[in-house]
Amino acid sequence: MSIANNILRIAAALTLVAALAAPGLAKEKAKPKAKSAEFDFKKTNAFIREMESRPDFPVATVIANDYVYTLLAMGEKIDTGRQNAIIVSTKLAQQKDGGFTPDKSIKSSSILYTDIALETLALLDAGNAIDRNKVKTFALSLKNSDGGFGFSSEAKKSSLATTYMAVHVLKAVNGLDAVDKAKTLEYVKGFAKKEGGFGPEKGPGRPNARSTYMAAYILNALFAMDSVTAKNALQYLETTPYLDKKSKESPDLDEQLYAIRALKEINAGNRVDKALALNFMKRLYIKVNGGFGPLEGYGSTPDSTTTALRILSEIGKVKGVPVQVAKR
Repeated sequence: MSIANNILRIAAALTLVAALAAPGLAKEKAKPKAKSAEFDFKKTNAFIREMESRPDFPVATVIANDYVYTLLAMGEKIDTGRQNAIIVSTKLAQQKDGGFTPDKSIKSSSILYTDIALETLALLDAGNAIDRNKVKTFALSLKNSDGGFGFSSEAKKSSLATTYMAVHVLKAVNGLDAVDKAKTLEYVKGFAKKEGGFGPEKGPGRPNARSTYMAAYILNALFAMDSVTAKNALQYLETTPYLDKKSKESPDLDEQLYAIRALKEINAGNRVDKALALNFMKRLYIKVNGGFGPLEGYGSTPDSTTTALRILSEIGKVKGVPVQVAKR
């Protein structure tokens, strides 16, 4: 399986491993502010705060991001001590080349963990705690002659996913002016599919919501979204289980999130079926501990719970976080 198909699963895998090893519930449990008749966010709060009891909290870049995003989305406050611990841990993950690693024990940085780290710091209003110019330099070092961007200095091949992450990072550090827009746009448009939307690979193949969102984000960031592309993307999204109630395809947690975001990127946010999305979230909710599973019938993990909270934020069921830092 290619790097392009694997990189977005790395974070979830690391989080799941850490979650399985996590000790019992933390003593401190803040009173939740988010309310929903469908979900017990008091339990969700406790589930996420289990990681606080780890002696090496926040453990890793992904886990810190899950913790921060989920609690803030529920309207919770993170105490100063834990905020500082997360900021310090994130700073230690930044390498000399400006990129970030999964944790302080690994020295090879990548655009994935750089993107995650920047979002975490932005959520904590600590974006200036790291060297942002070095971040820009790192992201630009991954630029390839085909207009795309690679995953890391070791994995240089371009992919739509890594190009999206690089553009997302560069936008966050005001570095889009250094992108070769013509080449990058040509590269991204090569992922368009005849069914409408975009796929993870060039050439024949099916589109998916994640790739469609990523391509649409890049086009918008580079001021190149056009009505034909938007229309084709909507045409594809209308055939997915996120808009088509008669679809026999099983919905996917990540794809649910990206379908919603793709619709908003193509200026079709009014087409988001909030009721359909909410019913899907209900099926993934684990009443025992307040978390959400990645698939129906599976147990909850911090990463899938975070994705669920991102979806609930998109459809207005929880407070959510500022849009400009919530698009990972």
